[in-house]
Amino acid sequence: MQQTSRQAIFRLTALWALCESGLGGWMHALGLPFTGFFVGGFAVLIISLIAWHSGFSMKAVLQSTLLVLAVKAAVSPQSPPPAYIAVAFQGLTGALLLGLLPFRAGAFLFGLIAMLESALQKVLILTILYGKALWEALDLLFKGIAKDFHLNTDASFSKWVIIIYSMIYALWGLILGYWMGKLPGQIAGKADWVHRHLPDTADEETPAGNKKKPRTARMLPVLLTMLLIAAVLLLNKNDIGKAGYVVLRTAAVLTLLLFVVNPLFRWLIAKWLQKTRNRQRGSLQEIGALLPELRANLRPAMELSKQHASGLSRFRLFVLSMIVLALYPKEK
Repeated sequence: MQQTSRQAIFRLTALWALCESGLGGWMHALGLPFTGFFVGGFAVLIISLIAWHSGFSMKAVLQSTLLVLAVKAAVSPQSPPPAYIAVAFQGLTGALLLGLLPFRAGAFLFGLIAMLESALQKVLILTILYGKALWEALDLLFKGIAKDFHLNTDASFSKWVIIIYSMIYALWGLILGYWMGKLPGQIAGKADWVHRHLPDTADEETPAGNKKKPRTARMLPVLLTMLLIAAVLLLNKNDIGKAGYVVLRTAAVLTLLLFVVNPLFRWLIAKWLQKTRNRQRGSLQEIGALLPELRANLRPAMELSKQHASGLSRFRLFVLSMIVLALYPKEK
């Protein structure tokens, strides 16, 4: 692998680390809904480029994955276990599929599997948190609405919600796979245009959406969902006991997650990070030094995409601009 390829892989790894350590606020500033949907897509695209520049070396992609996990653990130690699992899954899946299959075929399959995992992981977390009662409450709510419209249906509304939700993520994964196949050529062809049209903006504070929310604010959606489930079950006289069970079960699961699972996981991550720092101290320091430079590109890339695109094309131009600026830095 040539020196230029190694530099490209390293800078893309740093960009992936920036994506994982806090890109949600900037995506929100672009006016895009479902921020996590696009942040996950951004990461998948970067992994495909790391594979491309490494000559589809599985070892190179896995090394980048470990570095990103280490940076995430150092910069965002408060991240829950599923966040690390998602990064590890994307890196491992990308290494295997892009390393073993032709690029176009591997890209399609990688995008599909990575996005489906993201969707199913969210469904699994909801089920762990609220139990089967969440889906039962959705079914009861739907049946109550159908009854008001004098409709008789025995269909499981919750199953259709999960199926449609997963299909949306699967379709997005296929779109990403199609884009991956064209992305290397688009970056080379768009580099000059991005540099010519890049607005001269001062590096300002990251949008508020990127800041860590207080624990009470983060817990509010959980509490509201729990109360909504209990309220729906209370409306059905046969499920009064289930309403109390949902509240107690969710409280017990939250207590276990917050005071047992998360502290234990953070301790394990801290131990692993200490060993990783000893082995890859130089690489981690270099990535840490690159992050401010890459973060400074966020606002110009965001403004450029707002000025020249709208809707989904805005995300596409933002991603292209960030990758171009990472691989072809502005001359100082």
